[in-house]
Amino acid sequence: MVPTTAVISLAWALFAQAGVPPAGGSATVSAAASGADEIVTIERLTVKGSRLAAPSVQYLSGLRPGMKVNEAAVRRAAQRIADSGLVKNVGYQYESLSSARSVELEFTIADELPLLAASIQIPDVDAEDVWAYLHGIDPLYTRELPRTQKAIALYTRAMERYFASQKRVVRLATVITADDKGNASGIVFVPASLLGTPQLKGSGGKPLPKE
Repeated sequence: MVPTTAVISLAWALFAQAGVPPAGGSATVSAAASGADEIVTIERLTVKGSRLAAPSVQYLSGLRPGMKVNEAAVRRAAQRIADSGLVKNVGYQYESLSSARSVELEFTIADELPLLAASIQIPDVDAEDVWAYLHGIDPLYTRELPRTQKAIALYTRAMERYFASQKRVVRLATVITADDKGNASGIVFVPASLLGTPQLKGSGGKPLPKE
């Protein structure tokens, strides 16, 4: 098994990079640094703390069982997860399994919340066909997502690939809807041509403050 100090340092490394100190003290990475270039094989990949299932984390990270990695590769993979805009923090640790160089890689993820209901409103397009396409890419494309630029961009790129597969060019924008109290309640994907530029509007037509 990887020494406990190394496991803790590996788990803390990305939290520290994101400016979020782990519970119990400040992060140190010296123990992890000594083995940063060691090549190990991912025997098992698991996820803790997230609504995202392990296959979806594999999709986002680009890592999967059987791959050979070092810590730098795992750090890059963790950054790809963070860049999805679906999560707030990503940590990781690994420990030996069947051999010293065969490991279980565990990502500890804090999801970005709250999630807003998503809908697709595009003339002459069946929204169900688009959702089916997205779900076929990966189940992480649910009908709820956080209101972050990166998460919206992730969905937008996937939807625009759907239209490309249909031999259509559709550029998308988003409208943020609001409830009676002015709180953001939904994300609507619409053709950018209808808006000119992406806008944020409430249910009464008043712009919501941009984040």
